[in-house]
Amino acid sequence: MSWELKGWMSGGYCATREDGEIVFIYKRPDWGTGMSGLRRFYELRSRGLLVGRITSENSWRPQVRAEWLAETDRPLNETDLIEIAVALKL
Repeated sequence: MSWELKGWMSGGYCATREDGEIVFIYKRPDWGTGMSGLRRFYELRSRGLLVGRITSENSWRPQVRAEWLAETDRPLNETDLIEIAVALKL
């Protein structure tokens, strides 16, 4: 299924899927989290719970890393995380 990103809103994005599932994507500061070498740091939340993290390194050739943090009994999975990371166009 494809994800559609809604515009920038209050510190993040809202991603919606065709079946009505919603994921909120919040941009977080890299300081204070132990991730101070990162260019971009996003947390993904679904139904109030943290489900994933997308980071991008601060280098001349940045590498995007998508990390799944939720349990397996969620309506989302790792494929959804990758699709959202691609839609962010980091």
